[in-house]
Amino acid sequence: MNSPTLTSAPDKSVRSWRRWLPGAVIVVALAAVATVLGPRLRYGAPIAASAWAAGIRAGRLSSEYCISCHEEAGRQWRGSHHQLANRKIDRVHPAADFTEGTARAFASDYRFALDAGPQPKIEERRRDGTIADHRPSMAIGQSPLRQFLIETKPGTFQVTEIAWDPARQDWFDTFPPTEERNPGEWGHWTGQSMNWNSMCARCHVTAYSKHYDEVRQRYRSTWVEHGIGCVQCHGPMTGHEPGGKAMAGVPNLSRDPARMIQTCAACHARAEDLTASFPPGAVFEDHLRLELMTDPRFYRADGQILDEDFEWGSFRHSKMAAAGVTCLDCHNAHTGKIKLPLENNSLCMQCHLAGNTRKAPVIDPGAHSFHKPETPGGRCVDCHMAQTTYMQRHPRRDHGFIIPDPLLNQQFGIPDACSRCHADKPVAWNVTAWEKWYGASGKAEPRRARTRAVARAYAGDANVVPELLRLIGEEKTPGWRVSLLGLAEHLAPGSDGVVAAALKLRGEPDPLVRAAAIRALAGHAPSRPLLREALRDSVRLVRLDAALALSPELAAGSGERRELDEYLDVMIENPISLLRRGQDRFHRGLHEQGIADLRRAIIGDPLSAPLPAALGFMLNATGRQREAAGQFELAASLARNDGMFPYYAALAWAEAGEPRKAEAMFRESVKRDPSQARAWYNLGLLLSQANRDDEALEALETAEAVATADADIPYAAATILARHTRMTEAENAVRRALAIDPYYQPALGMLQQLLRAKRP
Repeated sequence: MNSPTLTSAPDKSVRSWRRWLPGAVIVVALAAVATVLGPRLRYGAPIAASAWAAGIRAGRLSSEYCISCHEEAGRQWRGSHHQLANRKIDRVHPAADFTEGTARAFASDYRFALDAGPQPKIEERRRDGTIADHRPSMAIGQSPLRQFLIETKPGTFQVTEIAWDPARQDWFDTFPPTEERNPGEWGHWTGQSMNWNSMCARCHVTAYSKHYDEVRQRYRSTWVEHGIGCVQCHGPMTGHEPGGKAMAGVPNLSRDPARMIQTCAACHARAEDLTASFPPGAVFEDHLRLELMTDPRFYRADGQILDEDFEWGSFRHSKMAAAGVTCLDCHNAHTGKIKLPLENNSLCMQCHLAGNTRKAPVIDPGAHSFHKPETPGGRCVDCHMAQTTYMQRHPRRDHGFIIPDPLLNQQFGIPDACSRCHADKPVAWNVTAWEKWYGASGKAEPRRARTRAVARAYAGDANVVPELLRLIGEEKTPGWRVSLLGLAEHLAPGSDGVVAAALKLRGEPDPLVRAAAIRALAGHAPSRPLLREALRDSVRLVRLDAALALSPELAAGSGERRELDEYLDVMIENPISLLRRGQDRFHRGLHEQGIADLRRAIIGDPLSAPLPAALGFMLNATGRQREAAGQFELAASLARNDGMFPYYAALAWAEAGEPRKAEAMFRESVKRDPSQARAWYNLGLLLSQANRDDEALEALETAEAVATADADIPYAAATILARHTRMTEAENAVRRALAIDPYYQPALGMLQQLLRAKRP
């Protein structure tokens, strides 16, 4: 009977932190990536860095330079949200009323004033009694709210948690009053999560370069224009002379809407940066990794946005996107406003009228909605583009074009447009009305089946994997195929079904699909050649996911190694990136460098439990069990309801030769989660080693009741019983083990010994 040991993080647990632990930093498993070279997308070359430099030298990055010829486009752009996305403030243009006003956040009270300059001033009084005066130098956003930038050290700008509402003419906290954000934490306005240089600037100014110095931990950021100017979307137009037609090396994006919307998506998506910038005309997946519908913190099971997901993620999963609809079909690129009114449904009906060229379903709004036109419920967007309010004052429409379904509300608590509008009625009333109007067609069942499967996956039900894989085969929307595969891979990594589905998807033209296939094939040894082939894919996301899986094999100085290292460093000031790079270094044998990255990540986000847990596994693997146990205990103190972290601490203490500390952590684990069968099992082993066999048998009895399919548990009980010559009980226990696994060799050997001992 072996002692409890800790060798590495079980795959399922590591993956669960990545996607399921509320408030956790995303953990990227190094072994989670692979595919094959897919068909090249027909995109032209994006703007090269040399073109930007030439544009700067020629003085052609200013929007005013462009507007001198393109007057109408300039007229539309001026005053738009794009133009005002970032701007300087001073006493003449303060962007808010600083003459008086107060506001309260979780950790501070604020007072706003104009000092003797007069210059805008924000006085912050923290709960600990400290007082700080801040001089905002820039504002971001226009309506419905404006936030301000404080230069906390040279070149480093932080975004205030307090914002100005120009409509209500008041100051307010952008976070819920119950949300804890204290100074020194990652989520506080002075922390990395609200650093403008890293988190905001790329989408608020033109031609931005971050220039972060990792050694000095400071920014030397540059940009050429406040707000989103012409060249941010069109490029620097090198060689484009006034009145001429030449645009050397610059794509005319206005003639290619499908390509243009990828530039829109770069700033309208919840996504991870793969590179330091997004050149106009680039492929989205060459520079960004989209957050998929695989995390219950971000999306609801039917695909509705939940957290602050912006527009591209839900749109990418929509039937509209799959049918070729683009942002520019509905929005004016220069004003940002919609092209046609919502009130008479003309915006939507441009595609849904009889004889439309898109072959879209023909819809009569009145007959379809059962509501009178131009009344609540009579507008298409009321039902299919529900609004969710973020930052307390900012309503945003869902771009997934979800079909509202009160039945899913009734079954899973998923909000629906009917129940939102008819809040005075019970959900059952809305279900009855919906079924009366739409139930006869039966068209809802495939969508409902998908939602039920995703809801089960969100709940961690591994038995739903076959259903997820079946739905992949039926799903026509690439975004949903990707998310369904991601959910299946999370629940059953490396399983035959997941591998088979990934192999079918690996050659699809959509790079998002190919990348998902790579991640699902990463741990599949026979797919190793496909991973190596994927290193030559036409799209960076696919190459990077393959490179992550193959990282220890990449030759130093190779193009693949350089591209991967550039990606690992692109956001290195953030804890997530430090974690990712630290894991990569550790798995490449650079143990101390990996450990150092994790220690820095913990300093940057001291409240994230997965970070010290990841460090704990590294320390344990290098023989530092006591330090490892301390890190696991830290993780347990941060995630007070999680039973796994104290379990890992207990295993580490056991390896360190500290049985009392190990016992305390095992008991803490089962106190938090009585269903932790392995914690009960290892507690039983530990107690048996201390000759506390009655207690050990009680722990094993509990473990066996919880995990009825684990042969180790009754076998362990049998060894203890046999040692105390309780042979009949020992035989019963070993037979229970063999009933679970008839080929369990230790139990077979023990049964033979017990039977021989019974012979006269």
